[in-house]
Amino acid sequence: MVVGSAPPEAIPGFRTVTGYAGPLLVDPSLLTFKAAGLAYGKARTYDLRAVPRAVVALLAGFRQGARRGQVFQQGGTFVLGPGEKVRFEWRDRFPGDHPSMEDVRAALS
Repeated sequence: MVVGSAPPEAIPGFRTVTGYAGPLLVDPSLLTFKAAGLAYGKARTYDLRAVPRAVVALLAGFRQGARRGQVFQQGGTFVLGPGEKVRFEWRDRFPGDHPSMEDVRAALS
């Protein structure tokens, strides 16, 4: 499941650009992001540690399209359940700061 910070009318565009067909919720109030302890702010968004990752993404052909929602909101990755168990949690510190897919896959198994 993905939770985005944009308004509901941004969902079709997100699906078109990303090809994501799974469950998608939006929270423009950012209450979900705050509850998860995710970083927010210009200093986090324009962090110099993001520059090398942006260059790698650009060289790989990734381009940022129109931004919708709260552009200063950083994301995270969580694997939850069964029940109230948190199996994995990761909070991005800056753009491009993502967990390894091996760690996420391990939490899913």
